[in-house]
This record gives sequence, structure tokens and C-alpha cells, in this order.
Amino acid sequence: MRKEFQMQRLEGMAAGMVHVLGIIIFALLCVTSLIFTRFFPAGCDPEIPYNQIDFFLVTLLGAVILAVLALWLGCFLTRKEEKAERNLRLLLSVVLLWILAAGILWIWWSKSTPVSDQYMTYTSAQRFLEGNYGRLEYGKYLYYYPFQLGLTAWESVVLGIFGAENYQALQVVNVLCSVLCVYAGYRITRLLSEKRQAAAAYLLFMACCFPLIIYNVYVYNDIPSLALCMTALWQFLRYMRRKKVSGAVLMVLSLSVAVVLRNNSLIVMIAVLCVLAVKGTACRRWQYFCCAAVLLVCCLGSGTVLKQYYERKSGIPVNDGMPSILWIAMGMQEGDKEAGWYNGYSIYVYQDMCSYNSRTAGDLGLAEVKNRAKEFLGDPAYALDFYFRKFTSQWTEPTYGCFIMTYATDNERSAFGESLYTGLPNRILQKMMDSYQLLIYSLVLFLLIYTKRKKKKVDLEWYVLLIAVIGGVLFHELWEAKSRYVFPYFIMMIPLAAEGLGLLSGCLGKRRTKDEASESG
Repeated sequence: MRKEFQMQRLEGMAAGMVHVLGIIIFALLCVTSLIFTRFFPAGCDPEIPYNQIDFFLVTLLGAVILAVLALWLGCFLTRKEEKAERNLRLLLSVVLLWILAAGILWIWWSKSTPVSDQYMTYTSAQRFLEGNYGRLEYGKYLYYYPFQLGLTAWESVVLGIFGAENYQALQVVNVLCSVLCVYAGYRITRLLSEKRQAAAAYLLFMACCFPLIIYNVYVYNDIPSLALCMTALWQFLRYMRRKKVSGAVLMVLSLSVAVVLRNNSLIVMIAVLCVLAVKGTACRRWQYFCCAAVLLVCCLGSGTVLKQYYERKSGIPVNDGMPSILWIAMGMQEGDKEAGWYNGYSIYVYQDMCSYNSRTAGDLGLAEVKNRAKEFLGDPAYALDFYFRKFTSQWTEPTYGCFIMTYATDNERSAFGESLYTGLPNRILQKMMDSYQLLIYSLVLFLLIYTKRKKKKVDLEWYVLLIAVIGGVLFHELWEAKSRYVFPYFIMMIPLAAEGLGLLSGCLGKRRTKDEASESG
């Protein structure tokens, strides 16, 4: 009995630590997003996140209006018990069709074409289809960015089916992945919360999430990897809550591919591993440890398998590439954009100073990290300012870079398409997303504070999304900064925000009932 109590206490302590850290982070997110807004100038200006102090009453009023609309529509759809499930299925169908139709229309309106890293992976995939693996050779793109090999392989498969010049096929596949992402998030919400109001709120929130729609034209790994991560989290909860072994299998498969497409998906893998390790210890279930071991081997081994495949196919050894420490060092530096944003340091050290010698570049990067750490320790006020600027530049930019990252085109846009980037519709969307961002942050904070005050006991797997979000916040305070990088974690907040709105609706309903009872008395 004593040992069982200790195991339960271990799970409770782990949940409590995550809960408190989550409250701290989301309180900071709420305050900063209310007071500040980072923004990019309209059009194709340099990617510099400018700062403006909000007229916060407007942002707050917008968030309140969105919350009231979501509450009203959610209550309207779920007020009748016998029709609630039917209405939710109908709303799910409408939202999925909206995401599909809006994504296809945006491809047509934006006429966005791949540039920079998008262009390099896209053209590398075209060359792979021709049997040309030259970009794996010394000094070429995949030589110093071998982590892009998974994305290149993925794009070569899509282009092999739909045509080597058909980058629009990659955009359409992104749209389909967005639909999967929304559906997976809906299933996550249903597994996390028993309240139908929360499910309705999630769907309404996702229908308003314009960056997800806009990023469909970004020919890169953002949307496919996000869809796979959300699917993995859905299947993980199926496994933990419903004891479905198929959930564990699909989780492992989804995360293994997600990690190949985008290395940052390892953060989600770590979140799942943390839950499995603690639950396995607390519940003394060896199955959880087996699942964790298989997940770890598959995720870490999938990249190695792909690397060996292309080495045999091309006859060219795949290089180790730039050491990760260079991105951490760059994330500690000032630059012409903002604190910790890309400034060319990694390329300069690896290519110009070290002639692609990974070991020497790694040593220089580590020395730079130590030097900057020493500077920060010697001047705590500057360190606080640096990391505050880095934090707000990523988390208080409500579009998450979706417009500036997709603006490039080789075609002539229509007047309406251009206005969505630079005109009044663009400004309206940006203002709406500013309030929307504050609403999502605030609802998650409300959820965490409410469950803490009410001492509601929830299983540790309930925290898997929160652990992934916390991991994303901490990781991108260390790594190179960019508002686009944190968008996947914003999407992972939305099921939690929906549950927060469901609880808020319940609180308001109870208060209304009490007021009516006191008046009748």
C-alpha cells in the first residue's frame, strides 16, 4: 500500500511541476501579447519583427468578442442533448470543408512560389527524380544541411506522382495535411474533455486560424510535420485513455515520419516519452516502457535508415552537416533582425572559417556559447532584455510570419490576392489574429488556474500537449529564433484553450443558475 501511494505521489508531483511551469509561461504570454504586438511590414521587406505597444483595450475587446461568439455558438449547437452529437458532426464537416476550400482558394489567390530553402529542397527533389544527387557532394546544399534529406525525399515522392515541375501539388498536399491536423486536434479535444462545448469551441477556433490556411502555400515541412505530430498525439491519447494498441503503433509511425521531415518534432517525442516514463513507473506497467523504447528507437533510427538508403542509391556519403551548437550560438547573438534571429553566423563559421570541418566549427560554436553566457552572467539586466526581446519577437507576432514567408511569387497576382498581403484585408486579418492569439493564451491560462484552484485530479497524459508546448517555448529560447518556428506549438494550445472555454461556460452557467435561484427565493 505504501509503495502504491509513493508511485501515485510521483505522478502527482510530475503533474504539479508541469502545471506550475505552465501557469508561469502562459501568464507571461498573456501579459506580453496584451501589451505588445510584433509585426512585419507589408510586402517583401526584410524579415525584421518590429515592435509596437498595443492599444490593449482594442485587443482585449476583440478577444472578448471572439470568446462571446464562440460561447454563444457552442451553447447553441450543444444545448439540446439529443441533437448535440449530430450538430458536432455537422460542424466538424463544415470546418473541414472550409479548411479544404480555403486552402485551395489561397493557392489560387496567393500564387506563392518557393524561394530560399523552399526552392533548394524543391529543386533537390527534382534532381533526385533525375538520378542527380550532386547536392549531397562537398560544399553543396544537402552537404551542410543533411537534415533536409527527409523533406527532399518526401517532395520527390509527391513530385514523382504529380509531375516534377508541379510545386502546386506540394501545396495541395499541404492543404490535405491541414485537414488532417484539424481533425486530429478535434479527436484530441474529445479525448481530453467530456464537454461537448469544448469540442465545438475547438472547431470554431480552428476555422478562424488563418495562419494555418496561409501556410498551405509554403512548400516546406511545416504543415506535414505538424499534421503528423497532431496525429501522433491523438493516437497516444487513444492508447493511454482507451488502451488501444493500434494507437501506440500509429503514434510511433507518425512521429517517426514527423522527425524525418522536421527535427523539431523530437520535442513532441520527448513529451510523449516523459509521460510514458512517469506513468510506467507510477503504474508499474512494463508495456509503457516497451512503447517508449520502440518510439525512441524508431524516431532516432528513421533518419539513419533514410541516410543509408541514399548513400547506397547515390554512392555519396551523407555528411554530418553543421553542428547544432552553431544554431544555439546564433540564438545567443544580436543581429540586424532581432535578438537570437538568423544573422548568417552558422554559415560564416561552418563554410568560411572552417571549410566545412564539423569538429572545428563545433569547437568554435561552443566557445561562442561560453563567451555569450559569460557576458549574460556579467550583465543580468542585458540578459533579461535580450531574452525578453527574443521571447516576444516569436510569441507576440500574431501571424507567425505567414504573410511575409509566403509573399514571393513569379506570377502576376490579382488585385484581391495582393490586397490579402498588403491591403485592408491584410490589416483586418492581422488585428483579428492579435485578439485571437490573446484569447487562446488567456483560455489556456484560465484552464490551468481553474484546475489548480479546484484541485481537479487529471491523469498525467492530459498534460502531454502542455509538456510539448513548454518544450517548444524553452527550446526556442535557446535555438535560433523565428516566429514561424513556434506556430506548431500554438496549434497544440488550441485543444487546451477549447477545454478552457468549456470550463468557463460551465462556470458562467452555474453562476447564472445561482442568480436565478436567489431571485426566485
